[in-house]
Parts: sequence; structure tokens; C-alpha cells
Amino acid sequence: MNGLRITAIVGCMWLGAAYAQQPASYDGPIRAELIKSLDVRRIQAGSPVFARVTADWTGLGCTLRGGAIIEAKVEIAQPRDKAKNGSQLALSFSNAQCGTEMAPLDLVLAAVWWSPDDSSTLLGRYPIIRSAVRPGGVPAGLDDSKAVSSQLFQSMNSIEFQASGFSAPIPPLHARDTYGIRGVKLRMGGGPGGSSLLSSNHDVVLDQHTQFLLLPRSVAFVRTAGSSAASVSAVAATKSKPASSVQTVPAFPHSPKEFEACSPPLCSVDTSVAANSNANHPTWSIAIGSLGYAPRMNRDISQLDNEESLIWIGQEQMLVAFNPHTLVHRNGMTTIDAPVRKIHAVLLDLPTRQVVSTTDWELSDSGRFLWQLPENRILVHAENELRVYDQHLVLTSRFPLAGPLGFVRISPNGELMAIGIIKERHSHDLHRKLLEALDHNPEEDADILILDKELKSMTQATTTSDLMPPTLLNEGQVNLLAQPKMHYQLTMNTWENQASPLARFRSACTPELSSFAPDLLLVRTCSVPAGSSEFRVLRPDGRVVMHGRPNPQEMGHEAKGNIVSHTFALKAMRTASDRRHSVASHGSDLVDQEVRVYRATDGKRLASFRAEAPVPSHDDYSLAPDGAQLAILSGEQINIYSIPAN
Repeated sequence: MNGLRITAIVGCMWLGAAYAQQPASYDGPIRAELIKSLDVRRIQAGSPVFARVTADWTGLGCTLRGGAIIEAKVEIAQPRDKAKNGSQLALSFSNAQCGTEMAPLDLVLAAVWWSPDDSSTLLGRYPIIRSAVRPGGVPAGLDDSKAVSSQLFQSMNSIEFQASGFSAPIPPLHARDTYGIRGVKLRMGGGPGGSSLLSSNHDVVLDQHTQFLLLPRSVAFVRTAGSSAASVSAVAATKSKPASSVQTVPAFPHSPKEFEACSPPLCSVDTSVAANSNANHPTWSIAIGSLGYAPRMNRDISQLDNEESLIWIGQEQMLVAFNPHTLVHRNGMTTIDAPVRKIHAVLLDLPTRQVVSTTDWELSDSGRFLWQLPENRILVHAENELRVYDQHLVLTSRFPLAGPLGFVRISPNGELMAIGIIKERHSHDLHRKLLEALDHNPEEDADILILDKELKSMTQATTTSDLMPPTLLNEGQVNLLAQPKMHYQLTMNTWENQASPLARFRSACTPELSSFAPDLLLVRTCSVPAGSSEFRVLRPDGRVVMHGRPNPQEMGHEAKGNIVSHTFALKAMRTASDRRHSVASHGSDLVDQEVRVYRATDGKRLASFRAEAPVPSHDDYSLAPDGAQLAILSGEQINIYSIPAN
């Protein structure tokens, strides 16, 4: 994170400690942050508390990488009582992840710091894909329109990492400081067994991302020569870098422009179809209940899942893949590679509505498993590898994965893809403890690989799993940078290593980015201060093609495009309740699904289709290769709609 620094910690307090010299191996204070909020009313004495190291540290026979875990124990958890006696929270730190395993490391909490702006906009980090081709060095014979061809991709040779969020500089901190936490006092060594004691007239509450500065006990209390009092030793600024060589956010000489206004004829303002309008009648349908498919309408839909997928393969075939929810045989496997679900894939001949072939894929996760590629090819994640099939479902290439798949991001033209592979950082026992404390998987290490369309690796790097997956356009990579006061900045890093700002905007929620064919970017934001949803479709130069403000009952906005017809489809699911005030919890809360088709050149709406009995899945719709038809999964059938010519 940019701007992070440690200043000297200097303070005095009588602890009766013996005189000690600062060890030569001491490398400054350890910087860490809480991985989960801590409330004195919701925790008991003896409970474990975990913090994550935010900058590499070496000393006292232990090396802590950024992201390593430090374990604390709650010695006192005393809430404020009815007699209005204040609350107390005492923490002792005795174990740290020196490598994979936890090891004893006696630490003292010396200072606490929290910034609400910092914690609310801490997005993680993102990869910057670099090419050996420099500005002015595009291979001969390639004009600007072809600068993203495979010839240029072959020159990609490195990945760097930059912070996607901002972090305010650490203020000058002294021992016992609790900067940014109102009404809380800290006494180093004031708790049982020399633990640090936090106290307040109100309940002590530490939010997630609260920053800790920790000192080894052997240097925390050092008697100053010539003084009868013990003092905290002066701590030099740390020399260690943040994990994964995180760079500072690039500064542009001029403030980037705001989103430009959506003005016809080059841009269209989108509106939802009236809720009381009749559902469209499909041109024809295919019943798939006999294939073993049955929609599960009672599943949670706080967000869309990956249980179904439709892909058009050529003009006359369609692949429908779904989870039949049959028992998965683990054969005694207990590792993270063990299958957790089976996907049944069926290739249909559309003119005859007959089954051409079927296959089953086993998966060890619940993520996306199917992607459409140009030239009627598909990318499949199955059995811990990525596979590319041609239009006849003949396997053409495969890429084995050395761990769970974190993400796949593909450029709209299919020439380039970035994948993330998760690498286990913790021992089995530590992973279990963190999972219990967080209720979700903890941060891990991750390998980031750049592959060409034949799944050949061009470059790779290692970072942590809090990475923001890259968003790829044909011309380069789009990155999202967080700034103070709910401001965000979009930047383009071209494959020729040139960075330029696209837009600067405000959003009350963390924006979401996705790219799609023919070469467009979908940006989903929340207006300030109302918080209502908005989305914009941008060209690679940042100009707006379409601007939409969905009604409060819509959710799950997704976009898919077509290179041949230069059209794209945007879907939205409508729920029975206002999404601003409640969150639908079951599939039965979905009323219908609307898919709108637009012209990519100017955002003009060409058609809008509404289907009843929708399924809460990301990939339950697909555009035909010629852009003339749209398929939507509705109930136990696939509905096919005809799209008017543009």
C-alpha cells in the first residue's frame, strides 16, 4: 500500500524491567492488522484472536512474510456493566507463523491505529501485465487495430503488482497510542502475564483492519542508561517492504475526467421494461427435464451461482451443463482436491432437438466452470485442469492446475487469459482455526499465470489471494484504484506498457468490472449519496456507450457480447421486493428475468425479452454465433428468441 511508513515509537512508563540491550537481529516493530472485528461483548477470556502481518519482517530467529498469521489470546474480556464501570480487553501475543507452521514468538502490543477511510477502501492489489515491447516498438506490419495480436502477446514477459486501494500514512505513534480509536487507552504489560490492556468507559470494539504495532518482549521494555525508570526503546523505521513487492499507485499529472455524459447518437440511456408488461413468447423451446435437469428454486440467491451454463457451439448445436445434484464419490479423498460436485454436460442438435453426446465433469469447487471462446471453442475447468474443446467437442489443449482455481479472466477476442491458482499457505491445523474464526477461507498465496489462446504459459508471478483479478480488453488491462471519500479511478495499461486514465468517479459501493465482446467494459457502481445501482458500458477509450439506472427490484446484472454481429446482451433478474431494503434469500423470490440486446456501436436497444421461472445462475443465457438468436434457461426448458436485425 502506498504511503505506509513506521515512525519511531518513543514513550516512558515504569515497569520494573531489567536493563537489556536491543538485539542485533531486531528489525523494527511488526506491523499487523486484525482479520476480523473484535468486540469485548462477543468474545470470552481464553479465545484466540488472529492478526495478519502487513509487511515482511525478520528478527529473533523468525521470518514473517506479508500475510503471515500472528495468534493472540484473550486474557480479559470485561464489558461495561450496569454500574457504568468501564470495559477491559487484554491481549497476549505468543505465536506467529514463521514459515508454514506456527512457532513461539513472545510479542507485546505497543500501539493501535485505525483509519475508517483506509479500512473502507482497502481493495487489495492487482497484477500489471508487462510486455517486452516498449512504446514505439510494436512489431513491424502491425497497425494500432492489430496491436493486440498473438505476435504482441508473445512478448509478454513479467507481472508486477500494485495497490488497488489507498492507505493513509501511519501517524507519528508513541508507545500506548490508540490513534483513531476514540476513548480507548492502552497499557503495555498492564494485563495478566504481561499482556497489553485496552480499556474504555464504553465497550472496547476494534474493527476489522485495525492496525497493530507489535514489539518482541525482549526489546519492549528497556531500561535507559542513567535513568531509574524503564522506557520503551526507540524503534527505527522498518526497512521491510509490503508483501509481493506492491508498488505505489501511479500518479497522473492531471486529474482524469469524470464519466462523460451519455449523449445520443453515440450513447443510449437504458431503462427497464415495465414490470407489468407481458413476458415474451419464445420462437421455440427445448425441454431438458428428461436430461436429468431440475431447477433448485430454494437455494440462496444473495448472489448468483454457477450451477448451470448455456453455450451456443456453432449455429446448430448448444451445450447445456448443470449440476444434477447426485452423490459425488470421494473414494476416501479428504484433501482440497477432492471433488465436491459433478457437472453433467449435454450437447444438443438444435434442428432435431436430439442429444448428440453427454459427458460428466468433476469439480473440487463451486466456481465458474465453462467459458465461450472465439471460433466456436469452449474452455472447461474440470478435474483440476483447464481444457479447450473445438466445435466438435474434440479436446485440443489442456493445462494442469497446481492447486485450486481462483479465477479466469479472458480478453474479449480470446487471444489472452489470466488465471489465478491458490496455494495453501497454512498448516492444516492453522487453516482449520482460521476457517472457524472467519467463517470463510483465509488469505492464501496465489500464482498468477498469463496464457495464450492455446493455453501456453507466457509469464507468471506469485502474490496473495486478496488479489483483484485483472480485467482484460483487447488493447490492454483496465485497473480500478480506490481513493479517499468514495472516489475511484479507472486506468488503462496497454500491452505497449503505456498507462492512461479513463475516468474518475464516486461510488457508494465497491465498483465491479467485467469485459465482454466485441471489446467493451461493464462498470457497475452505486450513486452517491442515494446508493442506488448504476451501470455503464464503456469503450476502451473510456467513452460511454450506454448508461443505465436499474429499478430497485433488479439484481444480477451481467453482459455478454458477440463479435460477428457487434451486439451485446445485458441480463437482469427481478425480485419480488425492493433490493435497497431487503435481500432476496431464495430462488423462489425471483419473479422473472429480462435480457436486453443492444447494438455495440451506439448502445441502441434492439430487443428485450422477459422469461419467467429464472434460475439464479451467471451463465443461464447465451447469444448465437451470428447474433440473430438468444437462448435463456427458464424452468425446465431452454427458450430460444429471435433478435431483430440491427
